[in-house]
Amino acid sequence: MDRIALIEAIAQGPVSGEALAQRFGVSRAMVWKDVEALRSEGLKISSKNGYTLEESAGFGEATLSWRCGRPVTFLSETTSTNAVARQRARQGDHGAVVVADHQTAGRGRRGRTWESQPGDNLLFSVVLTPDVPPQHAPRCVLIWAAAMAEVLGVRLKWPNDLVDDNGGKLGGILAELEAEGESVRFVILGVGLNINQERFDGLPQATSLRRLRGAPQDRAALLAALLSAIEGADVRGGSLDGWRRVSHTLGRRVRINGIEGIAQEVRDDGALIVDGQAVLAGDVELVAT
Repeated sequence: MDRIALIEAIAQGPVSGEALAQRFGVSRAMVWKDVEALRSEGLKISSKNGYTLEESAGFGEATLSWRCGRPVTFLSETTSTNAVARQRARQGDHGAVVVADHQTAGRGRRGRTWESQPGDNLLFSVVLTPDVPPQHAPRCVLIWAAAMAEVLGVRLKWPNDLVDDNGGKLGGILAELEAEGESVRFVILGVGLNINQERFDGLPQATSLRRLRGAPQDRAALLAALLSAIEGADVRGGSLDGWRRVSHTLGRRVRINGIEGIAQEVRDDGALIVDGQAVLAGDVELVAT
């Protein structure tokens, strides 16, 4: 049975098990079995006077595909969503979305590990095919990061750490490019976001959306909004004004790669300008004044 179509039918309920069985050409026992599977994803489905969807804040393959309006691969545990997405991309599945509830080998920028509490956060990768030359890919990542920051109502620490107004880290982005000659074959955009986690032992700078907003967050709804923002971003003709608007770095005194000074601007290729010097990569450290 198509569980996405089943969710849609129940969302318009109440609808009886018998009516659903006739609609999908299955037994009532099969309807019950699939409803239970949807409940196991966290959907609250009432069976009083017919099946009715009472709460849509679930998190599983059917729920995510339904909320995002597209196929989503959900893994309760994997090594890295980027690794799985890369396999899909090489098989021609451009546009693939891979979500995990837990990663055993999650990675951040510059080879760091990314730790996340299972079941609390949002870990996903999406395969993108921007029509740009490979040297423009870093600029695309800044535009995608800015689009996500706008949706979440947060800021960006150069180049693509998502932070709150005080610099508390909410998440990060790891982009991996595969090119052929002067063409981008695909970009794997991996995103790790602290959503409902409340404790960060040994990580005093970490925070989450739940902490910021004071209430649990619907991870499926956030994923749908973020994917829409990423894929709606104009990476060919758009400027970096969106990134500048949500920057937590520009105008501040920073230290990076042995250079200390005011972060004056982000160049069109994504380089950070610190006291007139261009920095293409590195970790920004804010310097107290």
